Amino acid sequence: MVVKGVKIAAWTLLVLSAAILIPSPRPLRADVQSCSGTRLKLSVQERGRSAVERFRFSLAVSGEGADETTALQQLNRRLDGVRRELKPLVQGQLVVPAPHTHKRGRASEQRYMANTGVSGHVGLVTYDRLIQALGAMPGVRLQGMESVAAPEKEAALRQRLMTDALNQGRSDAETTARAIGASEVRLLSIDREGTMGRPRPLRLETVAKRFDPKEAPEPTITLRLQLEYCLS
Repeated sequence: MVVKGVKIAAWTLLVLSAAILIPSPRPLRADVQSCSGTRLKLSVQERGRSAVERFRFSLAVSGEGADETTALQQLNRRLDGVRRELKPLVQGQLVVPAPHTHKRGRASEQRYMANTGVSGHVGLVTYDRLIQALGAMPGVRLQGMESVAAPEKEAALRQRLMTDALNQGRSDAETTARAIGASEVRLLSIDREGTMGRPRPLRLETVAKRFDPKEAPEPTITLRLQLEYCLS
């Protein structure tokens, strides 16, 4: 029995030793390309706009009462009205997070407030109808509208901006190369930063007039490239 125990212990030790000797994989790193000439670093920025496909809206809904229960009950009634009015106007499902409550006012005149938000998407056809419907609802505030582009159009715009940025970088590098007497331009690295720059939310204080979706700001994309060239 002792011999078997020694064999098992020795075998376990060999396995552990083998595991320790196996090197752990290193994180992948891009090889740094050599340059026998002059290194040139450029920052290039391109910006473009895409057509609006739909809008993302954001609402604030509140209820008020002498106690927390009463405030939540009023909030629930108002949420029911929002769901009923918006159901035929929105695309997809509404998003409604859990409510939160707080006290407001002095100790002798304290009131309870219950608040939550509602967000979703609306098309161009029902854009104004949604705004007008919300304007008549007590305790409901339209926080803003954001223009949203179609995914395929956004992807096409990103591709065009990338091509334009690389072409601009190459042109600038070739101009610099000629200025210093270099004859060869070679791209060493690309560091990309791209953002979807949606317009600031439109805060609508009044709904006295109609709102045309064609007047809404278009979604914009800003692409920034950090390029490094070798001029030799």
